[in-house]
Amino acid sequence: MPDLPFRNGADLETLLRRVFLAAGDDTPVGRRLAVTFLIHGPEACVRVDGRDGQTAHLSSGDEARSQDSDLVFELESGEAAHAFWRGELGPVEAVRSGQLRLRGPLLQALALAPGLKKVQAAYRGATADLPEGAPEPAPQ
Repeated sequence: MPDLPFRNGADLETLLRRVFLAAGDDTPVGRRLAVTFLIHGPEACVRVDGRDGQTAHLSSGDEARSQDSDLVFELESGEAAHAFWRGELGPVEAVRSGQLRLRGPLLQALALAPGLKKVQAAYRGATADLPEGAPEPAPQ
């Protein structure tokens, strides 16, 4: 198992919230979509809700799990999530290998592709200086 920049699901949720804020990706807002990212091993969930068309609202943990979304991206492991967000595991390869499952309309998922590069760049930036296995600092 590779070293990861998070130790548990809470660390991963904090990291992803910071990444989405740093990325400034307004694709879910422009598309008026709510998108959930569900990760197993460790259990983590982050939801980006742009349904109001004004701003993206982030939630995580039980709050994110309890709300419905237009799209759900489910990653089988923390390792798969790390590789996906770093851009080392492409969406097609992830789906083909069973590491990523999509619930929701494929065309809506494809419409998010332009923002993926922004989020991946923000993830690489957020994890570049972290020692492997270190907890991510809490957001300000």
